[in-house]
Amino acid sequence: MLMFFVGRITNEIDSEMEKLISNRDLVLEKFEATSKTGGGAVNYVVRWLSDAEEHMIKVEGMLRREEMISVLGIPIYYCLPRFLFNEQNTYRFFCGILERIKTLNAKCEIELFFNSVPDSDYSSPPYNFVCFESQKVASDQILETLKYSTTRVIGLHGNRGSGKTQLVKAVAAKAKYLKIFRKVVFATVSQNPNVQRIQNEISLSCFGYDCYGDKNEEERAKYLSGRLSYGPTLIILDDVPEKFDYQSIGFPTTGESKILFTTWSQREFIWVNHERKIPLHPISEEEGWMFFKKHSGINEEESPSDLLNVAREVFSECEGLPGKIIKVGSSLKSQPIQEWKASLYSLRHSTARYHIFLSFRGEDTRHSFTGFLYRALCREGFKTFMDDGIEGLHGGDLISPALIEAIEASRLSIVVLSENYAHSSWCLSELVKILECMKVKNQLVLPIFYKVEPSDVRYQNNSYGNAMAKHEKRFGTDPEEVQKWKSALFEVSNLPGKTYKTGYEYEYIKKTVDDVNSIKRGLHLQSMDTDEKEVFSFSYNKNSRKSQVGIKKMKI
Repeated sequence: MLMFFVGRITNEIDSEMEKLISNRDLVLEKFEATSKTGGGAVNYVVRWLSDAEEHMIKVEGMLRREEMISVLGIPIYYCLPRFLFNEQNTYRFFCGILERIKTLNAKCEIELFFNSVPDSDYSSPPYNFVCFESQKVASDQILETLKYSTTRVIGLHGNRGSGKTQLVKAVAAKAKYLKIFRKVVFATVSQNPNVQRIQNEISLSCFGYDCYGDKNEEERAKYLSGRLSYGPTLIILDDVPEKFDYQSIGFPTTGESKILFTTWSQREFIWVNHERKIPLHPISEEEGWMFFKKHSGINEEESPSDLLNVAREVFSECEGLPGKIIKVGSSLKSQPIQEWKASLYSLRHSTARYHIFLSFRGEDTRHSFTGFLYRALCREGFKTFMDDGIEGLHGGDLISPALIEAIEASRLSIVVLSENYAHSSWCLSELVKILECMKVKNQLVLPIFYKVEPSDVRYQNNSYGNAMAKHEKRFGTDPEEVQKWKSALFEVSNLPGKTYKTGYEYEYIKKTVDDVNSIKRGLHLQSMDTDEKEVFSFSYNKNSRKSQVGIKKMKI
């Protein structure tokens, strides 16, 4: 009885094979014509043709066996591989062949193969997304890569407020409409990834239920990888931090599934294991001004000229970021000119290139304390400069203009004085510049004595004494430079600061970030009085060795 159904399936295979051969011929004809004119879709079409050819060869071999069966009268399963030597396995084998051929025919949508990706018009449902020119460019690049390229990991990077999340959601909807993927899944990673939460989000989106049961993280990843290998799935991961391992959530190493992720920091992006990097640039001035007027209620014909001038300046401080334009514009709608001026003053100081400059000895703390502190500050929204060790920032014994500019452009410098800090002439030159900016530009300085005694820094004892002796020997002909470094060490050690010796570093980092948060107003200079300026300082209790933050107002 079962062999009767096998016979019916082989008839269906014959029918689907005729369709496949016809589709193959049409695709080949179109492919040859398109390749001559430099058309797209090459990778996608070549893969389809290769799969079609492979299955046609398999079926042709089956037909030869059928001829042998009819001549010799041998049961069909004796003419198949040994593991199919029973009727049930034979039936399953033919069902699998039929299913794969049907899938190939279903995937053969000639027009979608060779038509270019439709224009990025996201203004109508289901998108309802204002798409600016820079976003259209990024969208087109993403869609082209998703549809035609063999690249499996795509990263979209841009500043906070540039609209990355909205854009990838709109791209996902379009990819679904174009039938590029069987499923589209969205999950937020954030700076502290919870792998099991992300796995759950993917499972619910793909299968409609939590399919893991009591499996641990590794078992979940293995299970999910197997499920995602069956068909093309697009996994969108929003707000990805550095060094995120896609395999940890269950992204398959092979297959047609792809990952599209967003990240806000160009520096973080360097550390991400990516295959294709796509930038999302700020919007143009013309587009941005129209957008700003819409949200702020500014009318060039009706608004007073003095308000219009201030509005132009406020808009320029929004840096071409749609999210910032919406937030600032909406907050000032129908507000008096005094509020506009106050906002402009605040924006000009809060949009300094950096809020915080980190000075540290790379070999001591780059991949530990300072690296963790940098990420914690970034999570709190502080624009923080951390020398990432890229060649070119340092040259000889002098710090580069790029580092000098970063120090000058910062509002607060955190100096991590570790055991080998003074051994670096670059670190010491940074410190001299930082203290100069503290005096000339009223910048804030917070020293952190990381596993060293403040007195060792002040009087150059132990490792600090050894370091200065080395510099004196090396710079014997230039004692003035060494004296500057000694004076800088003495000066910074007398500033109110923080000391770390032992304990959980993450707790200490959290307290440090809390301290910085408490002077956030100082970094943004929110006071608008023309004759009064807020002065922020760290006060220091010598008995408790703890720093406190004080805010006071002074006439200037």
